[in-house]
Amino acid sequence: MTGGFVVSVAACAAVAALVPEGTPRVVAMAAVAGTFAIWSRSPLAAAATALMTWLFTTGFLVNAAGELTFTRSDLVRLGVFGTAALVGLVAGALFRVVRARDERRSFVSLWRRGPIQVRDYVEQAVRLTSRT
Repeated sequence: MTGGFVVSVAACAAVAALVPEGTPRVVAMAAVAGTFAIWSRSPLAAAATALMTWLFTTGFLVNAAGELTFTRSDLVRLGVFGTAALVGLVAGALFRVVRARDERRSFVSLWRRGPIQVRDYVEQAVRLTSRT
């Protein structure tokens, strides 16, 4: 969860400096929360990061004085951040499932080729990577 805090603070500083006031700031911070959730495998870390990004957004980007408020629009933003984290978690899980399936599929196809073809494949891969 420390990583989520660092990401939230850095994103808040960057958004405050680079993004004009208003809704674009909220969208940028929600994107940060969702992106962190894609990378994170922990629902707790994703939820904590979404909450921290909401706190920083409400306190420093929407209310420039650093005060937290709990109006209806603030709670709607909290829902947006939670939704972004949930969508990020699902997207990250789907990405990992597809990637693992593709890795298994390529391993099985190599296994079926036989030892000589596998050795040729590995030698070719080594040649290609040594060119860079």
